[in-house]
Amino acid sequence: MTNTTLANVLPLVWTKTKMNNFYREKLVCANFFTDLSSELEGGARSVYIPNITQMTAHAKADASVVTINANTDGVITLTVDTIYECSFAIEAVDKPQIQKSYNYINTLMQNAAYTVAGAYEDAIIALFDNFSQVVGTSAAALADSNVRRAIQYLDEASAPQSDRAFFLTPKQVWSDLMALDKFSSNSYTPTANPIMTGHLGYLYGIPVIVSERIGATNGSAQSCLAHKDAIVHAHTVVDLQSNYIPQYMSTLCTAYSVFGVIENRDTSGVWIKTADA
Repeated sequence: MTNTTLANVLPLVWTKTKMNNFYREKLVCANFFTDLSSELEGGARSVYIPNITQMTAHAKADASVVTINANTDGVITLTVDTIYECSFAIEAVDKPQIQKSYNYINTLMQNAAYTVAGAYEDAIIALFDNFSQVVGTSAAALADSNVRRAIQYLDEASAPQSDRAFFLTPKQVWSDLMALDKFSSNSYTPTANPIMTGHLGYLYGIPVIVSERIGATNGSAQSCLAHKDAIVHAHTVVDLQSNYIPQYMSTLCTAYSVFGVIENRDTSGVWIKTADA
């Protein structure tokens, strides 16, 4: 068997750097939630996240000792051990032609990067319906009352006002919210713009992120409102490998990544449970 690098099979235009940049661009959810990938340097496969309880401030009298907080701190462990790969073969007879076609190579590598990134995204989305706070029902469409109640949950849990986002399905946006004048009609209020105009923007000042990858569980959409620290994740760089396999007269090319995702702050997320169709 003859070993070769992917750069020898495909032009240098698709280096690991370009693959990882494209990979990151496709991570809609991962680009929002807290990314701890930098802590994997040196080959680490676990990240330890302190779960610190809220301390108490005490009044202090003159010449008195301070009051020490007796914290009951815990640790959340993010294990990075989920491996996903995307492989394809280049026939020996096709290799000379493929090497000359930038568009063909670009399509192959974008497809591989997007496929691996999709598995990462799906792992994060799968945590949305794990949040203990729930609004809505699988028997009804998304309503304004659900939106407001979800925001109230986060406010009551003292989740930071910044770095929040709604993650909704295309159906929830275009069939549910856009059917409500409050979110789509300028005539709803004569003195101000509607809370959400016809193009995607904000709901009550909170960004709306729409993803067709958000699926359903038991007939309920897996959407959510969350602060970025509600979920933490980490991944290794996307690695590229290729080997010529004489038995198949083909070069096997593989793009793969190792990642881990975990719920970090349950009260910083709300499952928006609505009909998925």
